[in-house]
Amino acid sequence: MFSGGKRTATGVAGTLVGLLLISLCYAPNRTMVLLNLGYAVVTSVFIYLEWAVFSPILNYVVLFYGAFVGIHAIFDTYQDTIRRTVLRSDAYACYEQCPCCLPKCVGIQWGLLNVALQIFGVWVALMQMSDECQDQGWWDCIASDNWDLNAEKLWEWEERSANTARDWVG
Repeated sequence: MFSGGKRTATGVAGTLVGLLLISLCYAPNRTMVLLNLGYAVVTSVFIYLEWAVFSPILNYVVLFYGAFVGIHAIFDTYQDTIRRTVLRSDAYACYEQCPCCLPKCVGIQWGLLNVALQIFGVWVALMQMSDECQDQGWWDCIASDNWDLNAEKLWEWEERSANTARDWVG
């Protein structure tokens, strides 16, 4: 979702690098230190490449990071709350607080929310990468009047598509 513009992607990537370096204070494990340093160095290299060599590469790196985290969240929700009931899960804790909603029902609700937010994030990222939002900031693009959800135009598009399909057929 934050991969739409050069400045936004740089801000997100810089924040990620900063948080990875801060987390080194809390990750005394050698494997975690190497992973954090590795991701911080790789992301810093992509920031440099974005500003000095090749322009749209950081957008795709940030989009990859975001999609990976989103897909992992969906998979984790499915594994721990829908497929099986884990007694230490948040869904089971919700069930203990409110016994009328079973842990699997809570998991299904969270899974639907995860999928909906992932779709919304992809939609916002595509909106930010569109030509209408090219020279605007993140919030300026989202809050602008570029969102033309006019139903008449949608029907016009459908009619044009149907006419094109008829022309192909014969």
